[in-house]
Amino acid sequence: MRQLGLGHIGWLSRDEGPECRTVAWCDINAKKMADSAAKHPDIRMYTDYREMLNHPGLDAVVISAPNWVHAEQAIAFLEAGKSVFVEKPMGVNKAECDRILQAVKKTGLNFTVDFEMRTSPFAARIRELIDAGKYGKLRRIEFIHHRGCWLEEGNGIWRTRPEKSGGHFLMEPIHEVDICRYFAGEIKAVQTIAGPNVLDQYRFPDNLCSHLFFQSGVVATLLASHTHSGAIPWDEQNDPGKMRRQGHDMNMIFTFAGASIGVDFVHARIMTNIIEEYPKGSGGKRVVHQATEIIRDGDIHAFAHDIAAMRWTFIRRCGAGQPMVQDPVDIWKTHVVCLAAERSMIEDGRRIEIDYSLPAGVQ
Repeated sequence: MRQLGLGHIGWLSRDEGPECRTVAWCDINAKKMADSAAKHPDIRMYTDYREMLNHPGLDAVVISAPNWVHAEQAIAFLEAGKSVFVEKPMGVNKAECDRILQAVKKTGLNFTVDFEMRTSPFAARIRELIDAGKYGKLRRIEFIHHRGCWLEEGNGIWRTRPEKSGGHFLMEPIHEVDICRYFAGEIKAVQTIAGPNVLDQYRFPDNLCSHLFFQSGVVATLLASHTHSGAIPWDEQNDPGKMRRQGHDMNMIFTFAGASIGVDFVHARIMTNIIEEYPKGSGGKRVVHQATEIIRDGDIHAFAHDIAAMRWTFIRRCGAGQPMVQDPVDIWKTHVVCLAAERSMIEDGRRIEIDYSLPAGVQ
């Protein structure tokens, strides 16, 4: 394994170890960079990512800039010979996602998006339960999320504007779509509706209910709303009690032929309920609680939202010459599904068949 020279844009994390050393940081905020330079004189500071492209010893870059510049920056670094880790989404529209995929295929460099749920303890445990086959065939998935709203200030201003963020799905339910694809396979069609908005600053629906229809026959339902969770200070966002009291919840349910498995992300718990015949010989069934596992003792970030762990997986695989956790085409497919789901919502719930035709030059 070779030691990578790493750069960060936006979120200035200092990653150091045998696998990598941080050599460059970039942010358009000149004061932020001047203050950072005083504290980290060994790291080169930039206020323009274009000046950072040819930094000596730079092998890979982590892009945590606002959504609308993801594609521009990712393509520039790929073409400059750097591997790229980018916060979701790849781009804010289909054309941008296509161009990134073309650049990845042309350069042959490592590229990934921070779909951190795929590398989480939650996903590992659910995958184990699915692969064991103990509860029969997977039939349904539900994902319910009530979260705080984006405000008309700071980053909230661009997050609620589809031309800047890509829309509701690319801002957040993209994680839910991706993890559902991970467990249930390919999605063949989507259908999404939304109720009337109550958050006037939102330029897209502040709520949605989406159905994902899989080739396997599984149906997933996603419910996302920004209107039932009170504002939670950043330093309290990993406190299960405070999150619950403010109305924040995030739950997933997997229904099998013989059981249902519920995931409580706020409390980092997995609950299994058995579906059994009752009364015996009647042909009827009942649901009986079997067990509750506490996976990370209420730590939602360690349980399912550990971006640092995902980033380090990228770093180590780059250094070892190993493939990424997720193939670039698979990442692109998640974005294609999200864009179709957003279009269905805009078009009053029209069911849309997914078109996975790859862009030119991509096999």
